[in-house]
Amino acid sequence: MTAISKTRVILEAVFDEAPLAEACQACQAGLAAFVDAEVDGQPATSLFPVVAGHLATCAACRQEHADLRSLLGLERQGQLEQPPAPIEFDFSYLAIGPFSGERSNRSAGWRLDALGRLVIQFSADLLRALQPPALQLGYLKGDAQPSLSYALANQIDDLNVHIHVDPARRDPQRAIIEVDVEIPSRGGWPNLAGSVVTLRRGDDLLDEQETDPFGKVVFGDVPAEDLPALVFEIATS
Repeated sequence: MTAISKTRVILEAVFDEAPLAEACQACQAGLAAFVDAEVDGQPATSLFPVVAGHLATCAACRQEHADLRSLLGLERQGQLEQPPAPIEFDFSYLAIGPFSGERSNRSAGWRLDALGRLVIQFSADLLRALQPPALQLGYLKGDAQPSLSYALANQIDDLNVHIHVDPARRDPQRAIIEVDVEIPSRGGWPNLAGSVVTLRRGDDLLDEQETDPFGKVVFGDVPAEDLPALVFEIATS
């Protein structure tokens, strides 16, 4: 990883995500390169006069500049601590449940019920199979990647489904679940609205949503411990 890309990772982790004033945005867009130049002993002020001028008048950006310089210094000295390993869900204590229906694939966890609805049933074994290799550790934060990704493609006529499960940003014991329902014959966006996706925990109804024009629904704030018991029912209109 180059120095500038390392600096950008640090910069993105330090900055608050609240909207910034236009002048601050212009400054922070060049702040990574400015700090790199400073640390490398280059004339940063003359190379980046807009950044230097703004830092002279903005206390908030001066603090960002100081924090970034400190973090970059620690990184170059090999003293920047690695973050914890990405969240992984442990389902070893749960057993796989039976499947039934007119048409099914037990290993993939899906079936078509008597009404023609697609039923996807999560289980401990299925979710363990979906666990990706451990993500490479970043300096402060890396690109967001789903912790679990389930794909059902080319198994059912004119229907593909993808389910992505991410730990909630501020609470890894909660999950955000995104379901994409693709009906190839409709030609994609904006013609994918109207499919009904029902989320259950066992027999208990948790939520029911219709897909948007992109064929997407999002279920938020699902307890991670409930994942092995989740059932998705998908009815296309």
